[in-house]
Amino acid sequence: MIYRFLIWSVVFFWGISFVATRVVVLSIPPVTAAFMRFLIASVALILMTRKLPKLLNWHSFFAGFWGVTMYFIFENSGLVYTYPTNASLIVSSAPILYTLFSHLIQKRKTTLTEYFASLIAFFGVAVVILNGRFVLKVSLKGDLMLLGAAFAWVFYTYHVEKMPDSDSLIGVMSITFWGVITLFPFAILEKRSQITFSTPVILSLLYLGIICSGIAYVFWNIGIRRVGARYTTNTIYFIPVITSVAEAILLKNLPNLYTIIGGTLVLLGLWLFNKQERRKESESLSQSKNEPT
Repeated sequence: MIYRFLIWSVVFFWGISFVATRVVVLSIPPVTAAFMRFLIASVALILMTRKLPKLLNWHSFFAGFWGVTMYFIFENSGLVYTYPTNASLIVSSAPILYTLFSHLIQKRKTTLTEYFASLIAFFGVAVVILNGRFVLKVSLKGDLMLLGAAFAWVFYTYHVEKMPDSDSLIGVMSITFWGVITLFPFAILEKRSQITFSTPVILSLLYLGIICSGIAYVFWNIGIRRVGARYTTNTIYFIPVITSVAEAILLKNLPNLYTIIGGTLVLLGLWLFNKQERRKESESLSQSKNEPT
């Protein structure tokens, strides 16, 4: 129960993070903003553990590269062109992509019901992207960047599963450290406009760095190890609900009809998927109990 609570607290933190990121990238270039965010996270994690990260692990390197560098280059850049709720719904396609990845690459059993649920959720994401248009335009660049972020998160999850200490502060610190290292060249090469530090921008950066990239990563990796990657990854579908509420309150930007319809389909897909996962778990438990000892 406690592990699921940790996972759902991350859903809340990351739901608000899209709004905070939108505030930051309107004043700081997106890659530079990501670098600042994870530099803050690294300092916070070092102060909490008072230890240096363990670096001699290829999976921690690739987890940092995919889950920090590539994910946030795509996400932050995409949020320059689109709204937080749209962004969170597009990124919520990550569980569908992970389902396909785990079935095709990791050979995990996936039922037709789970694929059907994933398709419903993916259709919901498509409704948000199309937004009533049958030709993608206006925010196509931002939408594709955010879809790239979803792919990056799949690879991050794969490497986290392979790490022996991914659910510890030291493990998360090593991921964060490699993320900062691999982000640095992109930040140096980024074309910089004028950087503005206002109170909302500073508070948003601190929230993103300490809460969303420090504490939340620890909780999330604990969830992957203790509850399972599929359940943990599928909770991403609920992030748009938090984002849409936060955006309406903080940015006074109410979601339109297509966003609401798309969001409803995404949540329906998650509900069906998790219902099927629970059925498989109960069947597996009953089979193991009936096996002769």
